[in-house]
Amino acid sequence: MKCDNTGGKRTIFGPPALPRVLNPSHQRKPRPGRDRVDICPLPNSQYSIGLWPVSLHASKNCMDSVNSETREAVNSPVEFEHCGMPNPETHWWALPSARLRSLKRHFGIQQHKIRPGEEKWVLRDGQTCVLKPPGEMDVQSTVPTRRRPTLQYNVHILDFPKTI
Repeated sequence: MKCDNTGGKRTIFGPPALPRVLNPSHQRKPRPGRDRVDICPLPNSQYSIGLWPVSLHASKNCMDSVNSETREAVNSPVEFEHCGMPNPETHWWALPSARLRSLKRHFGIQQHKIRPGEEKWVLRDGQTCVLKPPGEMDVQSTVPTRRRPTLQYNVHILDFPKTI
């Protein structure tokens, strides 16, 4: 399922991402109406995925699960598996396929002790993720990369191929 603003399948809350740190801390969820959150529904599910920028400098984003009907953050269903996978277009994020753990689980908090709606994952710009819901087709997404300012120098440019 493609999330774009032409088919009405993506919802953006708040202002567009600004070229500064929007949320300098991983400790809080985005503020309604103030921070940008992209929400994409999961096929054949009552859940959606929310994604918001956290740090421009560190190229970090946070992701959480959202109840599609209420738009409230929820903890990910235990049976959903989150994985990261290599993406040839984002070679700078060259890690092997691996299961992703939420920030709370990473710090040793047991799943049943995470307060409702407080579970989230930290992802890097360009990271490709796969969500594996039980009995359903896997869902793949790639975290957007932020535009960087183009530096201009007074130099001659050698035009080597972009790919080989």
